[in-house]
Amino acid sequence: MAIVDDRGRLVGRVNLIDAVVAFLILVLIPVAFGAYLLFRTPAATLTAVVPAKLYQGGNLRVEVTGENLRPFMRVRFDTLQGRTFMIGGTRGAMVDLPDLAPGVYDVALYDYMQEVSRLPKALTILPLAPVPTVEMQVAGAFKGLSSERVKTMKAGDRLQENGDATAEVVSVGTPTPSSITLRAGPNVLQVPLAGQTDIPAVLKLKCFVSANADGSLKCSVPGPIQQTDVAPGSTLSLGAPDGWATFQIDKVLGDK
Repeated sequence: MAIVDDRGRLVGRVNLIDAVVAFLILVLIPVAFGAYLLFRTPAATLTAVVPAKLYQGGNLRVEVTGENLRPFMRVRFDTLQGRTFMIGGTRGAMVDLPDLAPGVYDVALYDYMQEVSRLPKALTILPLAPVPTVEMQVAGAFKGLSSERVKTMKAGDRLQENGDATAEVVSVGTPTPSSITLRAGPNVLQVPLAGQTDIPAVLKLKCFVSANADGSLKCSVPGPIQQTDVAPGSTLSLGAPDGWATFQIDKVLGDK
């Protein structure tokens, strides 16, 4: 008996072409499914937001963690989109927050226009303390004073910004040759300022409370251009009756 008859049937029952097509289907479907599983783009998901609580303020940033994160994704906090999506790998990215009012927010991950993952009520923005102005004492020195200015600086002087008393001189020390502290990477340098004089002093500062990017609080002093944090190494520009004075903080003494 012929294997293939004159009508193209296999063993007289199955058409040869149909048999080949059936064989290819049986072989190609598993191969195609395996290729899909191997080469498909895995689904991206969010697992956490760090920190989950922040005090209200500007320039806030959080880290979103997850799986299969990719560049060009976006994160929304309810209806407000994060300003950046700085990916550090498939499991994490840094996001600069938009201006968020106090409240609790859903955090959603978007791939182009499609939402791919959501963490309900994952971020809480806390209001700042109701009385954000505090007093602190700092030790340091007035920098680069002229000989005339050295003679007029004394305890009890009140230094102002926009008409409000920002600092009061608690005590002054013995004048010394002028130098300024600079940071160059991990190194701290003392650079002399020829022909000028420093006066060591202790100041009582009025500063306002604001939030760091990690949610912790700091105290800052307003300045002619931008605010300055009250911290060792910071330089304050303070208004005096005879002009602006530059004061560099060496040590924060607290609220003595």
